[in-house]
Amino acid sequence: MRASDTWIVVNLFTGRTSRQAEKVRDILAGLGAEGTGIVLPYNEITVENIKKLRPSFLALSPNGIPWCRYRGRNGAELDGFLKALKSIVEDLEVPVIGICGGHQALALAFGGKVGPILGGEDDCFSYGHNPTERGRHNVFVVTDDVLFQGMGKTLNLVQNHFDEVKKLPPGFLCLAENKLCPYQIIKHPTKPAYGVQAHTEYYLKNKPDGGLLLQNFLKLARTHNKISRPHDPIPEIGINQKAQPEKSREAVNQR
Repeated sequence: MRASDTWIVVNLFTGRTSRQAEKVRDILAGLGAEGTGIVLPYNEITVENIKKLRPSFLALSPNGIPWCRYRGRNGAELDGFLKALKSIVEDLEVPVIGICGGHQALALAFGGKVGPILGGEDDCFSYGHNPTERGRHNVFVVTDDVLFQGMGKTLNLVQNHFDEVKKLPPGFLCLAENKLCPYQIIKHPTKPAYGVQAHTEYYLKNKPDGGLLLQNFLKLARTHNKISRPHDPIPEIGINQKAQPEKSREAVNQR
């Protein structure tokens, strides 16, 4: 499936959009994401819609409540999104970057376990007023990857989370860790799908690691799309042939 010039930030809050998803979109645009970035809710991220939109990549936003609190319709739609995400990564070859809650969603989609840092993988605790890991913390690279191009082995990133990936999905690689959370940055074994527990959208000029990670992801997504999702060749028009008007793309019905 060839890539279009659209990319998507998936809003993982229980609503159509969120301030956090829009922040991720704006930061990625400022870092050089090519084309048009749009925010869509997770319940619109289906295999069928992705085939229509052909996004150049997906960015999974942070979320606002524990995954175990997505119930009823929200829970059913979350399950549908997680099942679709696996096919989007492996069958449709769409690059993915998950940020904080998006990192956890990526793990869940591929059979990992997520739970509170100070609890077990099957515990369901409400978020407290003070997340367990908050503020700037160092994480340490344990597996080399192009995501870290031009960076050191110690990354300083903004954290703000209560849950964590407790069990890595089968075959996934752990790229970075720290003492509190062993799975800080993870990657699909063969596809360009990454999860970063930190909030990479928050960075400073003198502490740029979050922005550098996102820039490196944009570069590797472009490279992947050129190799694995090339554009269809433009047909040559003969002397006696008239160029036909381009058919308009069918957009996803947005509620």
